[in-house]
Amino acid sequence: MKILVVCQYYYPESFKVTDVCESLVLDGHEVCVLTGKPNYPTGIVPDEYIGHEHDDEIINGVHVFRCYERGRGKGAINLALNYASFYFSAMRLVKRMDKDFDIVFSYQLSPIFMALPARWYKNKHKVPMFLYCSDLWPESLKVYLKSESNPVFKWVKAISKKVYDAADRIATQSDVFVDYLKEVHNIPDEKLKYIPNFADENYLKENFTPDDNSIDLMFMGNVGVAQNVEEVTSCFVQAVKNIEAENITSSNGEKIDLRLHIVGGGVKLDDVKKLVMCEEKEIAEKVVFYGQRPQEEMPKFYKIADVCIVSLKADNKIGLTLPAKVQGYMAAGKPILGMIDGSCSRVISEADCGICVGASDKEGMIKAIISISKDKDALEKYAENSRAYFLKYFRKDIHVKAIEEELRLCVNNH
Repeated sequence: MKILVVCQYYYPESFKVTDVCESLVLDGHEVCVLTGKPNYPTGIVPDEYIGHEHDDEIINGVHVFRCYERGRGKGAINLALNYASFYFSAMRLVKRMDKDFDIVFSYQLSPIFMALPARWYKNKHKVPMFLYCSDLWPESLKVYLKSESNPVFKWVKAISKKVYDAADRIATQSDVFVDYLKEVHNIPDEKLKYIPNFADENYLKENFTPDDNSIDLMFMGNVGVAQNVEEVTSCFVQAVKNIEAENITSSNGEKIDLRLHIVGGGVKLDDVKKLVMCEEKEIAEKVVFYGQRPQEEMPKFYKIADVCIVSLKADNKIGLTLPAKVQGYMAAGKPILGMIDGSCSRVISEADCGICVGASDKEGMIKAIISISKDKDALEKYAENSRAYFLKYFRKDIHVKAIEEELRLCVNNH
C-alpha cells in the first residue's frame, strides 16, 4: 500500500508513530508522513528545524514532509496557538498533494485538529481513512474547560464528531475509548477496534534489578493536573510517617528504607515540590526530583526503581485510559503501583503485576505503599508477571500487525 500518515508529532520527537511508520516500510509499504516542526516536550523548535532544510527528507525509508509549526511554549494560550499553527499550515500542504495514496492514516494524539487534514484528503480524493485514536476529544479539553455547556467545548465536540465519522475504521489505544466513542459520538461498534500500544523491547534484554536494600518508588512522566502526582506524593509522605510511628518492618524483620523518585516536568511540579518542602527534613529528603530527562536516560531510572507508579485523576473519561508508560514499566519488568481507574486498573489486576487502588482512594494508596514496601518476595513475583504480560499483549510486532490489518481492511472494503 501507499500510505499517507498525518500526525503533528514525529521523529525526533519521541512518539510511537515513528516506529509504526518505519515498521510499515520494512513490511514493504510506501509511507509518507505529513508532520510539523519538532518541539515536544521542550516547547521550543530546535534551530536546525527553523529553516527549510528538514522540510522534505527521507528518514529510515519514510518520506517526511514538515510544515510550519509554532513551538508550544508554556501555558494554555501558547498551546492553542501551537495547535492552530499546525492545522493551518498542514491544510495548506495537504491541499497541494495529488491523489497518490491508497489510504490516509491519521495517528491522532492531541489535539483532534491534527486529523482534519487527513479528513480533507479523504473527502477530496475519495480514499479510505484509518484513525488510530490515542487521546479522547473533546474529553481532553476538560483539563481547561470544566463545563460541557461552554461554547468552545461544544465547538470542539462538533469537530471531533466530524473526524470520527469521517474515518472508515477507528482503532483505540484503550478499551474504554471504544465505549466512549460509541456513547458520546455514536460511532457504530463494527467500525471500532481495540489495539493496545507497545513499548521499547530493548528493555526486555536488560536486568533492571536494583542493587541496594532500599525500596524505591519511581514516577516517570508528565507532572500535570491529570496525573495527580501531588496526591500520590502526599500519600507517600503519610505512608513514611505511618511506618515510623507504628515501627512497621519488612516481612523479614528489617527496617523499611522507603524513597520516592519523580522523573519529569509539568505544570504541577512546583506544587509537588512545595508540598515536600513543608515536611521535616528527614521526610523531605526521601523525595527526589530529577526534572525532565531525555529518553536515553530512562534505563538509569529503571535500575533504581523497585516499583513504578501510574496515576490519573478520575474527574473525566481520560482517567479511565491505559497510559503508554505502563507498557514501558512492564517491558522493564517492574512491579506497578497504581492510583487509577479503568483500563489500567484492569490490566494491573489481570497481569497480577502489582497493586492498584481507585484514583481518589487516598487511604487505600497509603496502605498499598506500605504493603508493597514490606514484601520483597511479592515484588519479584510482580516483576516476572509484568514482563510475561508484556510479551503476550504489548510487543511492537503485535501492534504493527494489527494496524496493518486495519489499513488493508479499509483499502479492500473501500
